[in-house]
Amino acid sequence: MRVRLAVPADLPAVVAIYNQTIPGRMATAQLEPVTVDERRPWFAAHTPHRRPMWVVDGEDRVIAWVGLSDFHERAAYAATAQISIYLDEAVRGRGLGGRLLDHAITASPAVGVSTLVGLVFGHNTPSLALFEGRGFQRWSRLPQVAELDGVLRDLVHLGRRV
Repeated sequence: MRVRLAVPADLPAVVAIYNQTIPGRMATAQLEPVTVDERRPWFAAHTPHRRPMWVVDGEDRVIAWVGLSDFHERAAYAATAQISIYLDEAVRGRGLGGRLLDHAITASPAVGVSTLVGLVFGHNTPSLALFEGRGFQRWSRLPQVAELDGVLRDLVHLGRRV
C-alpha cells in the first residue's frame, strides 16, 4: 500500500468511500449520498501545499483517504486544520486509519499546520480510540447537536498540537 497526494482522478473513489459511511451514521452528519460534481469545489480546496489530501493505493484501487481542511476561514486560525479520515469498508479494522493519522501528523508542519482538530460523534468509539491513541485530547463535547434517524448525538472535538 502506498500513501500519495490525491489527484483529480481520485475524486470518484474518494466520494465512493465517503458515501459508504453515510448509512452507518457513525462517521458523518451527511444523511444522503453526495455526488462527484457536488464535491468538486471541496476537493479543489485540498491543495498540496496548504490543505493536502492523501489517498492510499491498495488492491489496485484507492482504499482510503485523509485530508486537512480549514478549521475556520478567519486568518488567525490558518495554522489549525480539521482532519478527516475515511476507509473503504473492506479494509477497516486493519490499522490503516492509524497509519493515515500518523502520516498526517508527521506531514502537517510542512504545510504550516501546528494544530489538528478532529470532529467525531460521541458514539463512534473506534474513531475516538484512534485519535486518543495518537495523542489527541477531548477538547469539547457538544451534546445532542446532530439528529441521526431520530436519535440525538453528541459531537466531540479532539485536538492535538503537532
